[in-house]
Amino acid sequence: MNPDPITLELMRNRWTGIAEEMCAALIRTSYSTNIKDRRDCSAAIAQTSGEILAQAESGVPLHLGNMPGVISSILDVFPVETMQPGEMYITNLPYPDGPGHLPDVSLVSVIYHEDRPVALAASTAHHVDMGGFAPGSMPFGVTEIYQEGLQIPPLRMFVNGQIDEQLYKLINQNVRTQYEVRGDLMAQFACGQIGQQRVSELLNREDPAETIQYMAEIQAYAERRMRAGITLLPDGQYTFEDYLDDDGVVDEPVKIKVTITISGDTFRADFTGSSRQVLGPLNARLSAARACVYYVCKAVIDPDLPACAGAYRSVEVYAPEGSILQATYPAAIGNANILTDQRVVDVLLGALYSIVPERVCAACSGEMNLVNIGGIDPATGTYYNYVETYAGGQGAMVDLDGEDGVHTHLTNTRNAPVEIIERTYPLQVVRYGLIPDTEGAGNRRGGCGMMRELKCLGDRTLISLGSDRRKFKPWGLEGGQHAEGAHCYVIDTENKSCEIPTKVNRELSKNVRLRIETPGGGGWGDPKTRNKADLARDVDDGLISPSRARGVYGP
Repeated sequence: MNPDPITLELMRNRWTGIAEEMCAALIRTSYSTNIKDRRDCSAAIAQTSGEILAQAESGVPLHLGNMPGVISSILDVFPVETMQPGEMYITNLPYPDGPGHLPDVSLVSVIYHEDRPVALAASTAHHVDMGGFAPGSMPFGVTEIYQEGLQIPPLRMFVNGQIDEQLYKLINQNVRTQYEVRGDLMAQFACGQIGQQRVSELLNREDPAETIQYMAEIQAYAERRMRAGITLLPDGQYTFEDYLDDDGVVDEPVKIKVTITISGDTFRADFTGSSRQVLGPLNARLSAARACVYYVCKAVIDPDLPACAGAYRSVEVYAPEGSILQATYPAAIGNANILTDQRVVDVLLGALYSIVPERVCAACSGEMNLVNIGGIDPATGTYYNYVETYAGGQGAMVDLDGEDGVHTHLTNTRNAPVEIIERTYPLQVVRYGLIPDTEGAGNRRGGCGMMRELKCLGDRTLISLGSDRRKFKPWGLEGGQHAEGAHCYVIDTENKSCEIPTKVNRELSKNVRLRIETPGGGGWGDPKTRNKADLARDVDDGLISPSRARGVYGP
């Protein structure tokens, strides 16, 4: 086939448009705040081989990077030729190569046209609870995945367009927020149905044979572009390492190390030298490391690259079995998404800084700052669970300041509005804003972290927190300074404040407050050379105090 470039681009955007509409349907029909307001979900179209063809770029990069492993794990149990119309398959099992943690529930269905399977529709959504030791199913202090929640291997969840009630009863019995979980599962079903409808409409409108042929051409085009981008990088090996403060069980640093090898048109990321798997829930599988590498390759090498499997045929990812990034079952894994994977991105960018400094940023906050709060709502007598990841500072670049209070890298979620939190949960937002003087100082400053203080209105409130960078703070580049790290405080009814660990499960009583402070982003360049007008604006905006401006940025 000799593809026409215009037709190729039209086809690529049509498939992407279908994936975007699938994701929009999931968001609009979901029940939980975490999906309908925060948009912690993703959708994709894959070929029947399992290769990703198009992704909703409004989704979460980490979900999308894990999607190939999710689809592969389902196809290993349910080959395409055995799938039937109206069926949909579920899994949340990270082992051997699935979603990143148990709350990320994935559904996959086959798309038929004229009784022939032509594609697959896939979605991943972060459900607010999957049972286990603590509300939200991402506790610290655990050492096995059994403690984290319900594990769902690849199973048939929908038959003839109807949910399997027997299977759902099993799920329902193991989760705290049944109403939201069922509603979000049905939203994922709707997402798959939209995929089926839109693909059928596309194939009815266009030549089906040609449209399917162009799937392979889209993959080949993406592969050519990635290979061309890699060849522009100098051959060689580039190494960087960074650390997580601890695993939440043992108070020892956890090392993440990468060696990137550029050879012609191939890119290899080798994580040999990283820590062995740990006791706490920071372990990951190789699918998560792949997601991190794919994200960085696209962001640094060719941001406009089609987000499909072909783009990564020249990219290899390796981590030793039994290491933090290739943990063995049943290692606890629940917070790798939140902390470990973000640190993987930091080390990848650190390694690439030596060859393309103009394309990378200093360290961002380096985490998703997990907050899980659950218990019995005194107003309804039913269980609730509030889950959110709090934004931090973005790292500065050679020509740009970092953004303040923004999610970076592997997450693409929104914040939960104060009004939604207070209307939905027995929580009161007491304070919410950016934290002055938390930026990494530099000629280009890093972004400031943010703070949110919540009052617990229930009689017994259970919290799980997951943040980092208290010891190993977000680093700067080219003489830029590190940013401030994470801090968590409990404030009692007498207004006495006590700092608590950043990785913790705890029970709080009524009217006790919880304050979360997130890290900033690292700076770029000597802060003494910062433009005076920019510095004055930062002071006027309350982001940098006058004393810090004089002492750190002054002559």
